[in-house]
Amino acid sequence: MSNDEPDYFKGDESREEFRAAMLAKIPRWYSPWLHLAATTGVGIVATALAIWKLEGVSWLELLVVPIVFVVANLAEWHAHRNLLHRRYKALAVLYDRHTPEHHRVYRYRDMEIRETRELRLVLIPAVGVFGIVLAAAPAAALAGYLLGSNVGWLFLLTSALYVVSYELTHLAYHLPRDTFIGRLRLIALLREHHARHHDPRLMQRYNFNVTVPLGDLVFRTMAPARVDDASAGSRSLHPTRV
Repeated sequence: MSNDEPDYFKGDESREEFRAAMLAKIPRWYSPWLHLAATTGVGIVATALAIWKLEGVSWLELLVVPIVFVVANLAEWHAHRNLLHRRYKALAVLYDRHTPEHHRVYRYRDMEIRETRELRLVLIPAVGVFGIVLAAAPAAALAGYLLGSNVGWLFLLTSALYVVSYELTHLAYHLPRDTFIGRLRLIALLREHHARHHDPRLMQRYNFNVTVPLGDLVFRTMAPARVDDASAGSRSLHPTRV
């Protein structure tokens, strides 16, 4: 580690101070419920528009749904590993909000938000969700042009719902364990997968999927059962600057 690189993972006292400082930066006008409504609302509106446009969907056309889901899952893995954990100058804000902020506040075995204002530290900004849906639109339009309008709208629908599922599952992992959602068996299983990614010894190499760990299985980035096995050959916890 070079002297000019900050130590993002200091002791618990420093992390508590950092958490308090992050909360103090949240504007008074911030509404966690409006934030949640905005991020999920973008996807829901896109989904509703797509459903409205669908006409006489065939079983063959429905095959686009699992195909787009798999592509979106692999794209999620890639974006998490290569954009949120590597610092590119042009996209520095993505890295900075994720690794030195989100990962420093939430650590393995200490993943829970403590107040609703912390949704600002967990959820994607609404403009980011809009950008993701907008980025999927050209591919959906091309699919619609080549394979029929239903395929295009199903492409957009699946992409939008995937973003919503990402937001809601990620939020679920950071909810208190004793809530109704936190106690669900499936959420508990997926939460453990994501929580292990929040171990500083593992975060640069393992468990990059947030929704379903398909990409982690494909690219062999599932965290080993023993942390010592993973940390022995771990990469630096600090950014790869590009």
